[in-house]
Amino acid sequence: MIRSDRLLYELAPDGFGSRHCEPWEQWRERVHGVLPQFPEEVLEQWVYRHWKGVLCNWGWLDFQAMSFTKERWSTDDIINQIKTPHDDVVSKFSSRMNNPLFQRSWLVQNMQDNGTWPVAPIVLQYERDLYATNGRILKAPFNLLEGHHRLGYLKSIAENGGYLQDHHNIWLVRIALH
Repeated sequence: MIRSDRLLYELAPDGFGSRHCEPWEQWRERVHGVLPQFPEEVLEQWVYRHWKGVLCNWGWLDFQAMSFTKERWSTDDIINQIKTPHDDVVSKFSSRMNNPLFQRSWLVQNMQDNGTWPVAPIVLQYERDLYATNGRILKAPFNLLEGHHRLGYLKSIAENGGYLQDHHNIWLVRIALH
């Protein structure tokens, strides 16, 4: 697999993390030719908004070999099939749902009102387990790349018998082998 950390350094939004970060529209124009197969929603939600986390956590993946399809999965399939090496983080987000302070969060309110997430999480499909550079294991065949808050909140709503739609959008990512 070809590493993408060098590529991601080059794609860094100018001024990332500062008050004067490169605007999304300007960054999109600059990056679109480098990652033309990336859906706009994935570029904005994942690479642009979480650039440093993407670089640190996923720079070892081959971004130029990624392909994307938007799918609708049942709540049960999402909860039972999508794995993450960050289960501890997802559990933490799930338990926050019971805290009145987090009940005011725009994301929590949006998910409770709509019974689904506002933006589809990103899930990697791969034939075998992968070993991340941080020593964690990405369990095949489906592993969450982006959307840990949303997955935690969805699990909490389901566990507490809250309103959920039957199906939810996800972005499924596949990486072609070289």
